[in-house]
Amino acid sequence: MKKYFSKTVPISGRVRVCLDLVKEQNIKGKVILDIGSSFGWLEKEIIKFVPKKLVGVEMDEGAVKFAKKNIKGASFLVGTALDIPLPKNFADLICFFDVLEHVPKGAEFEVLDEITRVLKKGGKLLFSTPNNNLFSNIFDIAWYFGHRHYSKAQVTKLLQNRGFKIEKIMVCGSVLSSLYLTWFYIAKRIFNTPQPRNRLFEWLDDLGYRGNGITDIFIVVQKS
Repeated sequence: MKKYFSKTVPISGRVRVCLDLVKEQNIKGKVILDIGSSFGWLEKEIIKFVPKKLVGVEMDEGAVKFAKKNIKGASFLVGTALDIPLPKNFADLICFFDVLEHVPKGAEFEVLDEITRVLKKGGKLLFSTPNNNLFSNIFDIAWYFGHRHYSKAQVTKLLQNRGFKIEKIMVCGSVLSSLYLTWFYIAKRIFNTPQPRNRLFEWLDDLGYRGNGITDIFIVVQKS
């Protein structure tokens, strides 16, 4: 089955929060690595802030091929969070958005060891993952098919056990955000489009990320 990728994504909701975290880090002149870069949506946005080098690593060869063709100013490599094809102490900052829940169960520490390997001392890791909350679980259709959710305590322990210092942690997103995601999955299948759009749903989703919430954990940590 042929895969299709979108050249744009709406900068709202979870995507907006991820991008805001990057913007806060003053990335100009720094080496940035995005693990799980998909088709390069994040790279397209953060290249505007003039990093020294920007690299995306993604396991989907089709997505890497698409990103190489369509996203200028960044490099893209085929790889996984367990096997990053880059040398030690490569990156000043690593983005790791909504990837941990997709790695093999029980491999979380191995993934963080690999991230530690390629991150410079004093470098930052920007991290997000679904939050383990009764309502966010119930309303996330993917949760019923094994899409893992983590608690703040779990991810804090994981990161601290690998020598990371927590600088910022927050939980955002509402039940409406989970419902929007369910609509997105269904619409994607029905309309066979990589990026179904509904501006009302996107606006409601974004409202849930304007303060404290229940659906997603966002963390900024520093390597000691």
